[in-house]
Amino acid sequence: MIKQGREVKTDISDVFRTSYGTVDISTMKSVYLNLSSWVEPLYDNDNWERAITKFKYNIDNLIHRELRETRLKKKAIVDLDLRGSGMRKGKRSFMRCEVTMFTENKNKPDIKSKELTTSLNHITNMVINETLIPTKGFKFHRTKK
Repeated sequence: MIKQGREVKTDISDVFRTSYGTVDISTMKSVYLNLSSWVEPLYDNDNWERAITKFKYNIDNLIHRELRETRLKKKAIVDLDLRGSGMRKGKRSFMRCEVTMFTENKNKPDIKSKELTTSLNHITNMVINETLIPTKGFKFHRTKK
């Protein structure tokens, strides 16, 4: 069986590992965007789940707002993987965010096309600079140590 997926690593941030890709290069029905980092809370809190839910809500709103400016379908799935249990001040927790976006039936872009790359890099920058970095109470790191 031949591997059908493709992934393109992007070097957008010093703090976040970022990439985008597709599961099936031949049909290109969807593209995904990955962001990962280590999150360190700057204060103690009994209920981190509320802050994590707010993270996901803000990312979801931004993605749907930015999809209006692209040739992708106007729906997306945001999967934020950050566990609130065990989070405490000074301890880094792994965060991974995967956004799945769907291509239009008539527009099957090439995974490395300039238009798709520009759109996905713009969305990645917006997620980092408008939802994650400005969040008070967290510091982001590229590595655990």
